[in-house]
Parts: sequence; C-alpha cells; structure tokens
Amino acid sequence: MKKTLLVAALMAVNFILSQTYNNGGLSTGATTKGGTAAPAGYTWSELQNNTGNTTESNTSLGLGGTFSSATASFFIADDFTIPVGSTWQISTIDFFAYQTNYAGTTAPFNTVRVNIFSSDPSVAGAVSVYGDDTTNRFSAGADANMYRTGNTAVPAVAVPTTIRKIWKVTASTPKTLGAGTYWVKYQLQNVVAANAGFLPPVTIVGNRGLPAYNAKQFDAVLGTWVPIVDLGNPAAAPDYPLDMPFVITFTAITLGTQETMQYDNRVQVYPNPTKENFRINNPEKLKISSVEIIDASGKLVKTLKGSEEYNVSDLPKGNYILKIKNEGGLTKMTKLIKQ
Repeated sequence: MKKTLLVAALMAVNFILSQTYNNGGLSTGATTKGGTAAPAGYTWSELQNNTGNTTESNTSLGLGGTFSSATASFFIADDFTIPVGSTWQISTIDFFAYQTNYAGTTAPFNTVRVNIFSSDPSVAGAVSVYGDDTTNRFSAGADANMYRTGNTAVPAVAVPTTIRKIWKVTASTPKTLGAGTYWVKYQLQNVVAANAGFLPPVTIVGNRGLPAYNAKQFDAVLGTWVPIVDLGNPAAAPDYPLDMPFVITFTAITLGTQETMQYDNRVQVYPNPTKENFRINNPEKLKISSVEIIDASGKLVKTLKGSEEYNVSDLPKGNYILKIKNEGGLTKMTKLIKQ
C-alpha cells in the first residue's frame, strides 16, 4: 500500500494548498496473504485479520450503497473533519464500488448522489449544507486498479479472483466549507439499475477495524439507519466498526503557516482508545517535534512536545484528530479516541 494517503502540494502565495483528503485506504498490495500475485498493473483489496490473530478475519466484501429498485435503495454516510483555521474549496469527491462479475471496460456506475451534512444525518437536527438525495452529480468513472477478495490465509482460505474489479466514481461537488466535522451521505447507481453494486469498506493491512470508525448505512425504503460493522469470520469472531473510503479534492485556504500534510495509515496511535497516555507507531522514525490535538469541531485543544509517550488525561472523552509534526515541516494526521 502506498504510504501517502493525504498529500498537500504547496503553492507559492496566500497559503493556498491544493490537496486531496482520503478517508482511508483500500489497496493491500500486489500479492495476497496466500501468495497470489495480482494481474499486472493491479493490486488486491483483501479482507484482513488483526496482526498475530490467525483464527479471525473480516467478512464484509462490500456494503449496500446503491439504488437498485423502488424496494432496494441504500445510502452510506461517513464523517470528515476540516481543521480549525482552514477553509476547503471542494471540487470533487471520489467513491469506490464494484459490480460482481462485471466484465466491461467502462464503469458500471453512472449515477452518484451526494448530500453533505453539518452533523450526523442519522441524528435529529442535522442540516444539509450541500446537495440532496436525488440529484445526479456523476462526473467520471474510472478503473481503480484493484480487485476485492476475501482473506486468503485466515481462518479459511479464500481463493482470490478478479470478479470484483473496483471502480472509482467521481462526483462534482463544488462547495466551500469552513472548519468543523461534516458527514457525507451518498448513493451510487448502476448503468443498469437492477444490477446492484457493492461498496468496499476501508481496508488496512493487519487490522480488522479501528474503534474510531463510525460509518452508517441508510435504508431509504424503511427510513432506518444502522452502524456499519463487520461481523467477522467465523461468526463467533467479535464485531468491528467500519469506515468507508472516499477522496475529497479541494483547495485549502489556511490561516496558519504553510505545511505539507500526509494521511498515513501506518502511523497509528496505541492504545487507542486511551484513558491517560498514548504512544505513536512511527515506522519511518520521524523526529517528531510536536503533536497537535484537534477536537470534533476542528478546534485545536492541546499541543504536546515530541516524546516517547503523551498524556491526555485532562481531555474530555471524545474523538480527536492528531496532527503529528516532524522537524522537517511534514505533518501526518491520524485519529485518537479519549475514553
């Protein structure tokens, strides 16, 4: 998996940063856990087991998030946070899906509906700040160069196949948003509506899911919301919450100092959740200068100097974003749950 999931390309004036925000990865590499190489130019998106656990793995290849008929209509929703002091001029959002056994050379999806809310749309009082549940905002469809497959090693071997090619579906979403936590609610539709597609969840090598994951699914026919969780294989395995991958392309107008940011899912916090202290898994041995802690509203609540261990016992319970800065000016971002 490529290490860089969020890249900020610095521009020369006015602190304007051209960026993409990726809500989580899908690719798990060119070779499966069982040793099968992907076709040339492709990688696998393989269901995972927690590192060291050889008896339990994920089971959710894809979730319902499409319109198939008047009796089968589902939406997906997940959140993203714009940091304090920033304004995002959003241009497009990419979503990811597959249609099992589809052999065409163009995307099988030609419709994408997008509705951005100022808070969780499953909770009363959420306000739509952009879009709706009906307008088609499809801009483009492209091969994402990945195949979805089950876990090929744990606990029962799945045979990797190329019947689930993942497609990137781009929606045109011109909207300017200020700092805060927003939820994007979306739905895809196939060229042939009756051919339902599936949306694969965020997939991280060696991890079934993180406690901070909180994506939800909406049944538009019944009018009901449910958390998206992976039930596990075998059935007795514990459930894990899931997030959904999407990529927001935007220009960030930042009031602070220029910085290059990367969303690197190898940089992980542990223990997470935590009640008092946490450490940072630092695969590249970055010289961390400081860690900024941002709350769910996008407000900077604490800045810590680089160290081996960080204390957050004084913070209220909740979800936070960490901006991990190194001495060279690079910023990596990840999530933290305070219990």
